[in-house]
Amino acid sequence: MVRAVLADGATRTWRTRFVVDASGRDTLLANKLKSKQKNPDHNSTALFGHFRDARRLEGKREGNISICWFEHGWFWFIPLADGTTSVGAVCWAYYLKARDKPLKEYFFDTIAMCPELNDRLRNATLVDDAVHATGNFAYSSTHATGDRYLMVGDAFTFIDPMFSSGVFLAMQSAFDGAEVVATALDRPAELPAARRALERRMRTGPRDYSWFIYRVTNPTIRDMFMHPKNTFKVKQGLMSLLARSPAWTALSLSLVMFKAVYYFVSVLNWRRTYAGWQRHRYNIRDIGPLKGETILKAD
Repeated sequence: MVRAVLADGATRTWRTRFVVDASGRDTLLANKLKSKQKNPDHNSTALFGHFRDARRLEGKREGNISICWFEHGWFWFIPLADGTTSVGAVCWAYYLKARDKPLKEYFFDTIAMCPELNDRLRNATLVDDAVHATGNFAYSSTHATGDRYLMVGDAFTFIDPMFSSGVFLAMQSAFDGAEVVATALDRPAELPAARRALERRMRTGPRDYSWFIYRVTNPTIRDMFMHPKNTFKVKQGLMSLLARSPAWTALSLSLVMFKAVYYFVSVLNWRRTYAGWQRHRYNIRDIGPLKGETILKAD
């Protein structure tokens, strides 16, 4: 049985054969079942807002997402269809915890650390004069399915907004989840196997993305992205994975080579690698809640 309280205070009750939780980062069922767990390997925070009249890329590239690195993390720059642009800084918790001024002022000071982004926003205005902050936003539920329910998209797990990968994961989990619902209603004897298969698939995408996301601020990854050569087409392999395009399977060898080159360069620069590892462990430590924290919503 599902009970809901509407905006006007009225209540509704439904008797259902199956429940699909698509509540996003509100994580309705995961909170109810106490199955939501913080990701211990990715303790990031974010400052974000929407701008009008931001300078976008030219021509056919106007709608492309841009990623900018800065000292304490990275920025997203996401052009939206209504003409506004979503801009956010994903940074380590210590940076946002150190805020000593109003959130809006701190956000613009952070943008000023990235010359390219600062120039793109030179003539832009902040929509509704609103800046938001969120912290410790990576999480996962211990399970995605039950006998008569399942969680899809961000209701099950959320990693990082880089490349808007969560959009694909949410849509794919909806298609896969629909198959499980059909199995539960029409072929209940097959449900246990269908649930096990879905649990595996729900973790595959986040696991593959996580390898890159955990290392995106590492100097070795930055060097590889900025290097003028593209040996073994490693960049295409990685980008196909992040975009989860149909070509990513064909380019899986390139992705393997990307990881091989990463580990090889890391070993050659082992002092830098070890220092980066130490810095990562220090940065992901839990330092408590943030002032003015809000829920990060998908753009």
